[in-house]
Amino acid sequence: MISRFHLTIPANTSKEDPQTLDIELPVGVIHKIDIVFPPGCCGLAGVAVFHGLHQVWPSYSDEWFSTDGETISFEEFYEVKPGFTTFTLKGYNEDDTYSHTILFRFGVLKKSEIQGVWLPWSEEVIEET
Repeated sequence: MISRFHLTIPANTSKEDPQTLDIELPVGVIHKIDIVFPPGCCGLAGVAVFHGLHQVWPSYSDEWFSTDGETISFEEFYEVKPGFTTFTLKGYNEDDTYSHTILFRFGVLKKSEIQGVWLPWSEEVIEET
């Protein structure tokens, strides 16, 4: 299942007081994330994804994804558990004239569907010789 969300960030939105959007993802495993920055952002808009109070992507606190006319795409193995399905998209925009809309796509599979296709490092079996 692919869930899509748009975060529109008004002009002059600071990092200290970012635009936010709470989203709901299905229970399962986030295995793919795309963040689409349209042409015209010029590196002036940045986004981050939070789960509760914890910044999940980018994985370092106080970091933001920011680019222009590109898609940031990566594979992940992040479990979404029942009762903890709310995530928050946050964005800033240093452009003093235009708002910018960033598209997020989250690929989520049931854990049973992803087993055997791709295992996280912690679940791999390593045989010693």
